[in-house]
Amino acid sequence: MISDPPIHSRSFGQTETGQVRANNQDAILVDEAAGLWLVADGMGGHAGGAEASHLARTTVRAALNQGSSLRSAILAAHAAIRAEQALRPELTDMGTTIVAALEQDDHYEIGWVGDSRAYLFDLSTQQLCLLTRDHNLAGLMVEAGAISASEAAHHPKRHVLTDCLGLHSDGEPRVDMVKERWQANQILLLCSDGLSGELSDQTMATMLALDQSLAALGERLMSAALEAGAKDNVSLILVRSPLDGKPAGSSGARRRWLGRA
Repeated sequence: MISDPPIHSRSFGQTETGQVRANNQDAILVDEAAGLWLVADGMGGHAGGAEASHLARTTVRAALNQGSSLRSAILAAHAAIRAEQALRPELTDMGTTIVAALEQDDHYEIGWVGDSRAYLFDLSTQQLCLLTRDHNLAGLMVEAGAISASEAAHHPKRHVLTDCLGLHSDGEPRVDMVKERWQANQILLLCSDGLSGELSDQTMATMLALDQSLAALGERLMSAALEAGAKDNVSLILVRSPLDGKPAGSSGARRRWLGRA
């Protein structure tokens, strides 16, 4: 059953358990006042996955409130999860992916670890662009040119993460960043792989092209994922450009990869 999400002026967020899982280990954050939106997909058992994703959400928000950069806030979440693992041995296998968007004026920055994704949909061209790169074995193969992105969508190694928050390692997880400038008539989509794993990019683009409110678009995407089987928890956030109703800039949106940090 789809829960009633909170109403916001230019964003919409929803998370659901799905059709197979017994509980929801995802966490989302929609904070328009702070210009912060976040999806975290937890793993490591019923208690562990939910603990990790909620701890990531709380830590990122607190770190940003204290003046941290988005990258530093994400790494702070990793450190918090590792500390909790040390205190509670029953949660030693917990971890979470994360994708977060932080808005500043007419720009926004995306930071992510794992295979939760960020997409940008242009209402004028009806084109859906994937902004993130999956941190899984299939994603590494795409990055190396061994397979195509379409092949990665069905690759048996697509669920094997190479990085996550809480990863047992002496080093830090891979945090990738990308910075974008808002243009009018754009929608940012953040989602867990519970959505992108059930719906193709073309299906999502077709739905986002409909002339509907963000809430209606989000509910349509969620319903489609549930109808497709929703083998995992499903989470999504939609954010509309703050420039809607204003003239678009003379140049198109340009992506600046900040790369691995």
